[in-house]
Amino acid sequence: QPATVVAELGYTPMTLSRVVKELVAAGLATVRNDGKARWVRMASSPADTWERAKPVLRSPVKRLVWAPTSPTALPPGARVAGLTALARVSMLADPPEPTYALSPSQWNAVRRARVETLATQMPGACEWQLWSYSPALAPNSDTVDPLSLMLSLSDEADERVQKALTELRGTLPW
Repeated sequence: QPATVVAELGYTPMTLSRVVKELVAAGLATVRNDGKARWVRMASSPADTWERAKPVLRSPVKRLVWAPTSPTALPPGARVAGLTALARVSMLADPPEPTYALSPSQWNAVRRARVETLATQMPGACEWQLWSYSPALAPNSDTVDPLSLMLSLSDEADERVQKALTELRGTLPW
């Protein structure tokens, strides 16, 4: 029932309604009305839905910013992302500097606090990915959710990264 997930995901009812319409239009879901209740049912298994939806999905990363690695510079609630997150769930080695994902509201708070950011990548600086939505979809985790992680790294040319992404996909509880 879409209405029950609005608050949990942090989306407006209008946004959720649009998403449901797009899922139905893409043939990924069906809707059944039961009085005032509206039920959404995915047309396929989760794994198949993911494969069918991937061509129309895009990376959540809107922009990259570099910042000193000082723990005080990192906004509360930021999530480990990118190659740092992939290294935690695979045999991939940690990158030299960590990567974090920030939601639009976290980025606005950073800007209001006038936290120092760097114009370009420099040694010792961590990477901040500015996401189009909250990277905190996986509760009780300090990393981004695996599906968003796969989307954020899907264009990575390194075959080791692609292999690690394939392994990650194989661990998902479809």
